[in-house]
Amino acid sequence: MTKELSGSWLKMIAMLSMTTDHLAYYYGCENPYLYELMRTIGRIAFPTFAFLLAEGFVHTRDKSKYMINLFVFALLSEVPWMLLNHDGSHNVLFTLLTGILGMHIIENSRNRWTTMAFVTLIGAATAFADTDYSWRGYGLVLIFYMFRGRPDLQTLFGIPLMYEYGIMGIMMAFAVVWFYNGERGFIRGKAWKYAFYAFYPVHLMLIYYFR
Repeated sequence: MTKELSGSWLKMIAMLSMTTDHLAYYYGCENPYLYELMRTIGRIAFPTFAFLLAEGFVHTRDKSKYMINLFVFALLSEVPWMLLNHDGSHNVLFTLLTGILGMHIIENSRNRWTTMAFVTLIGAATAFADTDYSWRGYGLVLIFYMFRGRPDLQTLFGIPLMYEYGIMGIMMAFAVVWFYNGERGFIRGKAWKYAFYAFYPVHLMLIYYFR
């Protein structure tokens, strides 16, 4: 199978998918079929972001900075998230941040039981804090990391973990990941990198402002 999607294209697909999902969720849609279609397309976003996070963790030269950047934008995203949602939950960047912590533990811990204990504890923390996608999203990041380079195993273990969010959309997400060609693509440089980080809180604030 020819793989034609770079990491840059995966980012663009994920951002478009996420925006489509949020427009349907926060604005609603009179046509129920169109609403369901938009939400299904929206399910492509998180698995794709989780996959990109695992790939980025492996390739980044400074994992601490990678973690700090995500933490800063997770904090910034809490403001529009709380304005849009009044359920005590926390935005998805915190879920992705726990994924980085889990990958860091797996990479550096030399004791299997200690690794399992801390990885499980972090997963429980996402559930307790009620982050978006919660422990399932955290677990998906670890699946992409542990089975990196094996899209067959990523799909095998990932789909059952995420099925409750809509099997059709999740299958579409894993289909997108299968086409990843291992290349960074056209999104390069600090400006593009931070624009990608900023897209999440900015688009949430715009949705709130025009709601």
